[in-house]
Amino acid sequence: MGIINNNNIKINREIEKVNGKELNYSEFVERYMDKNKPVVLTGLMDHHWRACTDWVTPDGKPNLQFFFNHFGSSKVQVADCDTRDFTDQKREEMLVSDFLERCLEVEGSAVQCSNENGECNGDSVSVPYLKDWHFVKEYPEYVAYITPTFFCDDWLNLYLDNFRMNTHSGSDQQNKEICCSDYRFVYMGVKGSWTPLHADVFRSYSWSANVCGKKRWFFLDPSQCHLVFDRNAKSCVYNIFDEVSDSKFPGFEKAIWLECTQEAREIIFVPSGWYHQVYNLEDTISINHNWFNAYNLSWVVN
Repeated sequence: MGIINNNNIKINREIEKVNGKELNYSEFVERYMDKNKPVVLTGLMDHHWRACTDWVTPDGKPNLQFFFNHFGSSKVQVADCDTRDFTDQKREEMLVSDFLERCLEVEGSAVQCSNENGECNGDSVSVPYLKDWHFVKEYPEYVAYITPTFFCDDWLNLYLDNFRMNTHSGSDQQNKEICCSDYRFVYMGVKGSWTPLHADVFRSYSWSANVCGKKRWFFLDPSQCHLVFDRNAKSCVYNIFDEVSDSKFPGFEKAIWLECTQEAREIIFVPSGWYHQVYNLEDTISINHNWFNAYNLSWVVN
């Protein structure tokens, strides 16, 4: 069985990086949203995000003590980056305080990333990654950030913020309100944590803002996404830096990737249908939204 050497994946170019302050909304729509094209935006997180001060130490690291003191009792989903569970990483629910203890264990274990792709060597301590924390829903009075204007036309979260589903319980048919969740998340990962290859939920847009730390992204244009699936178009490559069978994934070696390094206080716009894999090159906190509107509704419907 032949094996593709994924350390030599074909990189076409880097994602464009622009100063968001120099764009108006119409220009962003025309150049990126309407064309379904990714971009890294700078200058949109300066000075007015509470998260950029409260959540970050003076030397630019995640302020673990602040999270422990203010949000330690929250229950969150934490992925084990070393353990695969079907198409994702194995997850477990735990308190934020327990997650922070694991982060300190990883730091003490001297886990080090061995190369720029985020591949890591270390001892038996697994690499934890806090994902999909519904922070806005849980702490509505704590305004950690302001959604940039480019991303405010958000039909998905607007709907979920106002939607209530009534169910009936008991003989008196008493109504009970169930508040649906949202698609606004906080992520927190140590150096070496990562997210496997995927496209975003519902084929929505997403935006991801680095409060601190650095990420490396690998993107595949939707026109090439069939190349990361098997012959039956059911199973997708899990990790583009694994050894991948060229008999199971015959098109993979033809894929041409785009990449970028996202620095602290930069926001990346991820368009619909773009498969991507992401590595935390440093201890990182990010804020992420999934959303859709008229420009990508056809992707969602399909």
